[in-house]
Amino acid sequence: MAEPLRQVALLVGGRGTRLGPLTEALPKPLAPVAGRPFLDWQVEEVARFGFARITLLAGYMAEQIVARYHGRTVRGAVLEVLVEPEPLGTAGALRLFADHLDRRFLLLNGDTLFPVNLYDLMLHAGDALATLALRRTAPGGRYGTVDLDAHGLIRGFAPRAQERSGPINGGIYLLDRRVTEWIGEGSISLEAQVFPRLAEAGLLRGALYDAPFVDIGVPDDLARAQREIPAMLRRPAAFLDRDGVLIEDTGYPHDPAAVRWTPGAAAAVKRLNDAGFYVFVVTNQAGVARGYYPPVQVGVLHSWMAERLAEIGAHIDAFEHCPHHPEAPLPEYRRACRRRKPAPGMIEDLLIAWPVDSARSFLIGDKETDLAAAAAAHIPGHRFVGGDLAQFVECLMNEQ
Repeated sequence: MAEPLRQVALLVGGRGTRLGPLTEALPKPLAPVAGRPFLDWQVEEVARFGFARITLLAGYMAEQIVARYHGRTVRGAVLEVLVEPEPLGTAGALRLFADHLDRRFLLLNGDTLFPVNLYDLMLHAGDALATLALRRTAPGGRYGTVDLDAHGLIRGFAPRAQERSGPINGGIYLLDRRVTEWIGEGSISLEAQVFPRLAEAGLLRGALYDAPFVDIGVPDDLARAQREIPAMLRRPAAFLDRDGVLIEDTGYPHDPAAVRWTPGAAAAVKRLNDAGFYVFVVTNQAGVARGYYPPVQVGVLHSWMAERLAEIGAHIDAFEHCPHHPEAPLPEYRRACRRRKPAPGMIEDLLIAWPVDSARSFLIGDKETDLAAAAAAHIPGHRFVGGDLAQFVECLMNEQ
């Protein structure tokens, strides 16, 4: 069983000279995008994958990064800011802070947004020290291109040229900490100096994606980001009941050792992830109200589910549950709750907390109460009566 990914690092130390006077007063990752710092958008995008730590590697005007982010928690991820004492390039900071890095971690450039399924990248790593998320195509000649062979190995890099359209480096890297052994002293570029050497040694892999790509490094692209980033992160959502949809309803399931996935459940979640959907679980858990298991056990099972899904490159953005029941034996859980289906409270809370495009969203449940909750929240509901959940999801998406 692969060790789960728990850390994402963001390179936020660059000067951003191409943005002119804007970065004389603030670091490039704090450039305003639709009324918020660009880094806010990026942090929220990576935090939704459930990582425990987000490490910001800061340099230029680092005090502003520290003041805004150090010690914060975003969607359960704890943020820390590490400050390089002098400009060390995109690789030098990794060498300096190697002791703060997990054995395997994700690294993202702090001036690009490429909203791919981050867990999918793990499926392409093999024994490489670095695996790059590549955008399949890019217009114009601003970016250099990547030579990717049929086996997923990166053989080299070509300089920018108008006639080449991709693939390009998407600024997202899955790294083994041993990559720091390939980084020399001083200011070192990961892209220009380290990656080419790894490619020569056969230790660099790539994976192709078609997600939208935004780079705020030049004024024209920063202007484009003002409208494109809010639009690209406003996604449709799939609201999934748990018992009877993702796992078999064996009567108040709560022990991971006894849980059985429904056929195609994990593949269905990954299909939704790869298609750019938020994926939410909304589940009634009256077993808590009836005293069959303590409330902490709900989280134990959900953590187990998240770890198993990560092994195949899938994830749930949020697990929501309601432990209440109007006839509960335990008085602390005995009430009619707005979050208990058929009431729509869990769905409504998610619609408030996340940038969901409800017009393109749907719910999948196995009971009439699930469908009633969807109707009350004004999203389509679909009843799953068994079979292969991945095939069921595929049919729904083809109908959209």
